[in-house]
Formats: sequence, C-alpha cells, structure tokens
Amino acid sequence: MQKIGIVCKGLLFLVVMSLLTGCWDREELEDRSYVIGLGLDKSEHKGKIKVTMLLANPEVGSMQGGGGSTEKPREIVTFDVNDFIAAKGTANSIVSRNISYEFLKIIVVSEKYAKDKKFVTTIIDTQKDKEIRMNTYLAVSKENASHYFLANKPKMETRPHKYYQYMIDHGIENGMIPDSTLFRYFKTLERGTDLYLAMYTTAKKAKNPKIRSEDEYLPGQVNASGELDDTQFIGSAVFKNGVMTNELTGQETRTVNILDDTTNIKDILLDIPNPFSNDERQVAVKIMKRENNKVKMNLKGRKPKITITIPLKVEIMTNPSMVSYASEKNRQIIKKQFISYFKEMNEKLLRKSQTKLKGVPYPLSLYARPYFLTVKEFEKFNWGKSFLIADIIVKPEVEIIDYGKQTRKPGKLGG
Repeated sequence: MQKIGIVCKGLLFLVVMSLLTGCWDREELEDRSYVIGLGLDKSEHKGKIKVTMLLANPEVGSMQGGGGSTEKPREIVTFDVNDFIAAKGTANSIVSRNISYEFLKIIVVSEKYAKDKKFVTTIIDTQKDKEIRMNTYLAVSKENASHYFLANKPKMETRPHKYYQYMIDHGIENGMIPDSTLFRYFKTLERGTDLYLAMYTTAKKAKNPKIRSEDEYLPGQVNASGELDDTQFIGSAVFKNGVMTNELTGQETRTVNILDDTTNIKDILLDIPNPFSNDERQVAVKIMKRENNKVKMNLKGRKPKITITIPLKVEIMTNPSMVSYASEKNRQIIKKQFISYFKEMNEKLLRKSQTKLKGVPYPLSLYARPYFLTVKEFEKFNWGKSFLIADIIVKPEVEIIDYGKQTRKPGKLGG
C-alpha cells in the first residue's frame, strides 16, 4: 500500500509539473506580422521572382489595440528573392515583427507571370511550407501584383483579411468568380484532363468601358462611379497544365459554376430576355441550384455523346411587361424562355471549351472514369482529345417556384 501511495504522489507531481510548462513556447500577438496577401511577379533579374507581402497589423481593430490606435492596418513590402518561402527571412530585415503565412488568404499572381511556364515550379513551393494551407485562394491580376496591392485601398473595410474574406466569399456565392483554391489547382494539375479557373481581378479601371449586361464583364470593365475603390473581382483566368491560357467573363464563369457540382454557389440573380416584349427591359430572376446535375455518357464509337441535365429552381423577381402569370399560357411561355436561355448559355460555353479553350473548365472527366474498368483504359481513351469532338446536349429542368407579385398595368387618366 505504501508503494502504491508513493507512485500516486509521483504521478500527481508529474501532472502538476506538466501544467506549469504549458506556456514555454508562447508567442505574443504583437510580435507577429501576418501575411494576408502574397503577390508574385516576374523579376527582371534572372532566376529571381518578385514577391509582394501584404502584412496585416493584428492589433488594429482588436480589443488589445483599442479604438484609438494610430497604427496602420497594413504594410506592403516588395523585393526580389529566389522563392517566397525563404523570403520570410529576407522580409525580417525590413519588417520588425516575425513574418508568418499562417493566415495567408490569397495569392495574387500577375497575368504576365501566370502565362510563364516557370510559374508552375514557383507555385508548387506552396506545398512545402507547412504554414500555407491548401484552402488559400489563387487569383490573377491584370497588372503587376505589386501595383495591385498598392492600388487596392478599400473605403469601408480597412482590415485586409476581412476585405478579402468578404469579396471572395460573396463572389463565389453569386457565381461571378470561381472557387479557386490551391487544392483545386493541384488536383487539376494532377489529373491533367481538365482546365483550372482562377479568380480574375484588377485595381485599375478601364477607360470608357462599354455598358453590358450585369455579368458580361471582365475585371476593370464595370463602369461604376462614386466613393469606392477601383478594385474589381469578376470573371476567371483559364489555366491549362498549370499555365494561364485564356479568360472567361463573369457570365461565362457563372455558367461554369452551375455546371460544376463541386462549387458552393447559392442564390444567383441574373437577367433573362423578356419573351413578352421586344424592348430592352429584361426579366430579373433568382436561380437556385439545390440538386446535383445528372450526366450520362456514351463513350463508345468515334464520337462520344454527353448529356447533362441541370435541375434549377427559379423565382421571378420582376415583370416589366406586367403580364398575368395566372394564365397557364403565359406560364408556359416564360418557362420555355428560361429553358431555351439556359440551354443556349450552357451549350455556348461548352462549344467555346471545345474550340477555343481546348478543354473543359471543370472536372467533367470525373463522370467519365466510371465507364472504364482500369486507369489504363481511361488513359487510352484520351479524354483530352475525345472531349473536343464530343456531341454535348444540355437539358435544363426548370421549376418556377415563385412568379412574384402580380401587378396591373396603370390605366389611362380619367378612364
């Protein structure tokens, strides 16, 4: 019994000692400087890359920093290095606090460098740094990333981590930009059968941009005015084998996001041509996708046949012609218009994928793999070439769940 008591006391002593050592590796918040955005540009020096770090001040906006802090919410540094992993050490010769990638939200690469074959070897380094998570987003800027971060000065949300979080989350939800994480980039690169879409952005507004539909824009083309920042997130940069080759508008990106079941889109607002009038007033609708698409393939023979069924729920938001949807005839007319529009938009995008993009911009090849018994059979089929000559039919299944508030045309005065 005495030995048991001694052993128990010894174990209790070890437990207490372990609790006392809980703070030996603590790091103070004020000692860290977190990189929220990382910019990558082509360097003028051989064998180098130009790295830009958007550093957030963790004390600004926090309880510790207080409401009256005069410190800046961010700091931006740019320099030439061999890689952005060792760049943290170089940055500490400029920045007083310890550099960390733990809260890295977005990596912005200039369009010029994204089209360079050397970009692939550079971005692969993100897999080697334990601080960089694979849910970090990849974006392409029209200008140099160093200029982009300097010009990006949000008016309402000065804290950089919140700004990018809101812009990216809301852009993905409404389908204007793709869900372009590093994880998706590397999985697409590994498959080698599909194209990867990265969100497209710029902080430089185009001169005299044309007025288009609400989503037929590329970044910089949205003609907005007022007290706002010129930064725009819309559309996507198309990557083939890890290198940028083309671009898609916001409308085309939305179409891809509806086709792609792996994208977490929510309610989408868009305009559809009005079947009851020839004027320019369109019908605003809310599109909801609550089920996955149904894909059937016939991969035998010289020309593969692919049928994609897209289930969509629609709410009608406006009625510019003021027609009565109590009439079954009018309901059938508007439903046929929706089906025709969605069919045309999706098939147009897929034709562009076959002729111009030379690949499908979402993982459609995953639906083809179950048709083959082995990986070798699938590789022999050569999905990349077979997709380019495939007959693709899109069948939208539209269910109108709300026709909106019914209004009457105003009568003549004195009538």
